[in-house]
Amino acid sequence: MGRVGDERRLRVVVVGAGFGGLQLARALAGAPLEVLLVDRQNYHLFTPLLYQVASSLLNPSDIAFPVRAMFRDAPNVRYRQAEVTAVDLERRRLELGGGERLEYDYLVLATGSTTNYFGNASIEARALGLKNLPEALELRNHSLACLEAASHEPDAAERARLMTTVIVGGGPTGVEYAGALSELMALVLDGEYPIPRALGRIVLVEAQERLLAAFRPELGRYTEERLAAMGVEVKLGVRVTEAHDDHVLLSDGTRVESRTLVWSAGVRAADVEEPLPVPHARGGRLEVDAYLRVGGFAHAFAIGDLAGARDDGKELPMLSAPAMQQGRFVARYLRDVAAGRDPERRGPYRYQDKGIMAVIGRNAAVAELGGMTFTGFVGWAVWLLVHIYFLIGFRNRLAVLWTWWWNYVRRDRPVRIISSSPPPRLLEQERLRALVVSDTGPRSLRSATPPREP
Repeated sequence: MGRVGDERRLRVVVVGAGFGGLQLARALAGAPLEVLLVDRQNYHLFTPLLYQVASSLLNPSDIAFPVRAMFRDAPNVRYRQAEVTAVDLERRRLELGGGERLEYDYLVLATGSTTNYFGNASIEARALGLKNLPEALELRNHSLACLEAASHEPDAAERARLMTTVIVGGGPTGVEYAGALSELMALVLDGEYPIPRALGRIVLVEAQERLLAAFRPELGRYTEERLAAMGVEVKLGVRVTEAHDDHVLLSDGTRVESRTLVWSAGVRAADVEEPLPVPHARGGRLEVDAYLRVGGFAHAFAIGDLAGARDDGKELPMLSAPAMQQGRFVARYLRDVAAGRDPERRGPYRYQDKGIMAVIGRNAAVAELGGMTFTGFVGWAVWLLVHIYFLIGFRNRLAVLWTWWWNYVRRDRPVRIISSSPPPRLLEQERLRALVVSDTGPRSLRSATPPREP
C-alpha cells in the first residue's frame, strides 16, 4: 500500500456503492489513485424506483446495474464484494466479514441508511419495508398473494383484512407507493379477480399534519386531494402505535383490520457492524467537518446518509442529491491530494439544492425545481425525465421507458408474478402457503419470526 511520497499510488477504499460512493468512484476513474469499492451487493440500486418493483410495474433488473460493469474501462477502480464489520481509523485498516483486513491511505464511508422503526418492536416484527431490493420483492409477493387468497376467501371479514393495506409515512416513498398500489388495484380488480374494486382499501398514515412535509404546503394539499380522488384514505396527525398479525392500532384509538403494514416512516444511518468511536449526530449519522472528514482524521470521510453534514446550520436530508454532490466533492479533494495540491483550496463543501419531486400517479406529480413548482401532467413529465436521466445504463433507461409507455397506453402492469424467494410475509394460513412454492417444495409464509439463515 502506498503512502505519500512512495512510488506506489495512494489507495482509496470506498465503502458503499450507493449514490454517493458510486459518484465518487466514477469521478476518480482515471485518476492517479488506486480505488477499491467495497459493497455487500454487487449492484448499484436506483432506490427512487423501488416502489415500482413493489407495485408490479418494473423488474428488479430495470433499476439495478452491476458495479463491475460500470468500471470495466477504469483500470484504477476495482470492486470487492464484502461486508465491512469494523474500522480502525488509527491504523487505517478495515475488517471484513470473513476476518480479512484491508489497509488504506484514504477511506470514504458511504454506507447509506436503513429503516428506522423508532424502537417499536411490534412494528419492526411485522411491517414490510421498502428500502432495498429484497424488501421490494417481498412486498410485491405479499400483496399479490393477498389478492390470490382474497379471491376465494369465504369469510367476509378476513377478505377485508387481506384487501386492506396500511402504509405508514407520508413522505415521497409512502405517497408514491400508495398511488402506485391504487393504480394496480384499479387495473386488476373486477377484471382479473372476482373482487369488487371497493374492497381494495389503502390507508396512508402520517404523524404530521400534512403530506410531503419537505415540500411547500400547497403541494402537500394537492397531493392529499389527488390521493383521495384515487381512493386512498389519508389519516394525518396520527401514528401507528401497535402492529398485530391481523390489525394495527393508531394513536387516535382507531383499529384498522389489515394483513399488510408497509413502513416508510423513517430511516437512520447504516453504520458498520461495530460503530465507529467518533461523535455521532442525530439518527446515528457521523459528525463531519466542513470538508466531510470524520472525527478529526484527515484521511477518513463520510458522505451521503451516513454523514451528518450541515449547510447554513441545517442538517442535510437523507436524499440522493446531497450524497452525489458529496461524492464529487470528496473526489475533487482526493484528486488534489494525488496531484500534490492543497485539497482545501476550493473551500468547504456547500450543498446546492436542485429541488425535490414526488409522483402521485398517472399524469400527477409534484416538483420543486429552481424555485419553480410543478403539479399535474407537467410535474409528472418533469419527474419522468429526471428519473430517466439519472438511471444507470442505457439498457435500463430503455427498459424503463418501454415499460412506462406500455403501462401508460395499455394500462397494464406486466410483472405480476409471485416469486419463490423471498416468500410473502405475515400470512400464516395454510391456503396461502400453497401459493408460494420453491424448487424443493412449499415454503411457509413468515409472520413475526423470520426464517433462520441457512
